[in-house]
Amino acid sequence: MSSSTDLAAVSADAVASHSRSMAHRLVSGAGSASLLAFRLAPDQLSSALAHGMTPSGQFLVAGYADAGDPVTSVADGRAIDVRVDLSKEAPEPALRLVCATAQMVGTLTWLSPDETFLMLVDGDLPDRVAEIAESENGRVGVIETDRVLLRDSLGVTPMDVDTLVQAARCPKAWEAAYPSADQEWDAYDLVASVNELFLRRICHAVADGQIAGTICGRRSSTHSCEHTLGRVFVADIDRTGVTVMSVESEETVIAFAAFRHPATSLDDLAVQLSCLIEDSVPAR
Repeated sequence: MSSSTDLAAVSADAVASHSRSMAHRLVSGAGSASLLAFRLAPDQLSSALAHGMTPSGQFLVAGYADAGDPVTSVADGRAIDVRVDLSKEAPEPALRLVCATAQMVGTLTWLSPDETFLMLVDGDLPDRVAEIAESENGRVGVIETDRVLLRDSLGVTPMDVDTLVQAARCPKAWEAAYPSADQEWDAYDLVASVNELFLRRICHAVADGQIAGTICGRRSSTHSCEHTLGRVFVADIDRTGVTVMSVESEETVIAFAAFRHPATSLDDLAVQLSCLIEDSVPAR
């Protein structure tokens, strides 16, 4: 097997792992969530203020009871059909870029105050869901669904929920996703501290087939804002790799560069970034 074939296989595996990681991060609390009760109120979206997963893999949403909202005012214990839309933006503060969305269709059932209290006591609620649960008029709902439909720059990927929350692989779902919503800014600060020359070199190395990864998109830079020209932006960071967008004079390239090994902490991330910089040095 040639080295180019080896790299192609590694890249394919890395891209598949990245898609699973992105979906896992979204259902574990990354990004924002909205709910559409398509039978009850098909023209009115409701925003969930928090979402996440329990250690056993239940997908939860949290919000505040509002008599004017047909979703959050549904009685405890009554199951309603909903579509859940999750959206994840890039951590880059210099521009707005949606890096992935996910959709789920299932049923929503709001828990009773007693059920919510028991989950709080047992420590089963992710932090942001727990904050709302402890607030006045706060409600926690369970979404029952089997499938997640991930949409990102690489296309549309359907996934079974069970593959994201297998107990043997991730006994605590929100701990298994890296970076979590609370860890993302530290991860971003670390990647953004790398000289843009090195980040651009990583992008080019993926494009040239020198390191594992894939080109997520290319487009003309003709209509790019002047302040973005010549810049490299951090589009996403996860346990599998880093996604950067290089805006050059003629072309804008978005590349996912795969890590040698998964990063599960800030220290791991620093090591894997160093490896990417080393591996992207042009061959002489």
